[in-house]
Amino acid sequence: MAAPRHRILGHRNKLVVEAASLHRARERRSTGLTLLEGPHLLAEALEASVIPVNLFALPDDVETATLADRHHVDLRTVDTAALRRLAGTETPRGPVAVIEVPTPPAPVGPGMIVSWGVGDPGNVGTMIRTAAAFGWDFGYTPGTADPWSPKVLRSGAGGHFRLTVAAVASLDDLGRWGLSSAASVVTGGVDPTELQPARYALLVGGEATGLPTEVIGSASVKVTIPMPGGVESLNAAVAAAILTYQMSRSQALGRRHGERQ
Repeated sequence: MAAPRHRILGHRNKLVVEAASLHRARERRSTGLTLLEGPHLLAEALEASVIPVNLFALPDDVETATLADRHHVDLRTVDTAALRRLAGTETPRGPVAVIEVPTPPAPVGPGMIVSWGVGDPGNVGTMIRTAAAFGWDFGYTPGTADPWSPKVLRSGAGGHFRLTVAAVASLDDLGRWGLSSAASVVTGGVDPTELQPARYALLVGGEATGLPTEVIGSASVKVTIPMPGGVESLNAAVAAAILTYQMSRSQALGRRHGERQ
């Protein structure tokens, strides 16, 4: 049986207006809802059993209609003006879905990338995508760009639905989750290839300010990427990706070494 269809003719429709308001952080906080855009994100959400509260697409969007039928989702068709209001991109393709922000389970991955006040949505989304690629989780402190904002969801490319996204109030939270904190610093830290295998929470600060001094001082270890080319620093998301790769390799080597003993 095909999912029901509801015609929405214009951008002033109440459901469209309410959904479009979720581009504002205040509305996301008060409702516990957010927006995701595009067929890939919708497919990732559905595969993770995240069922949209509302799903909007153009009348000729056969791909979305097929997905909606397969997952028994109520699809609402909209005109171009309404889709433009719903979407956060200049040339929206659709679909656009309203979803509930999932309640995070306890982090159980082999590690966690922690955004310590990284404010750029693109960097935060890329870090989530990186964490998902290595099977890690993602944590964030106050001052971090909202990890469930539409911009971060687009940058995360579906990674949100493959890991735990958890708020971090302090280093104590990481300890309760069985994670050792590794503060990323430009200089003065150990080479990540020299780390002992462990479940690490990799702390990444904002590009302008870095990690707070007290956080660096309280971390279990400090790590630095060797940069013989003389560049002063790296983009926060790039640094997180390099460090996660190296730390994941150390974990894998440690497991293989343990198996041989």
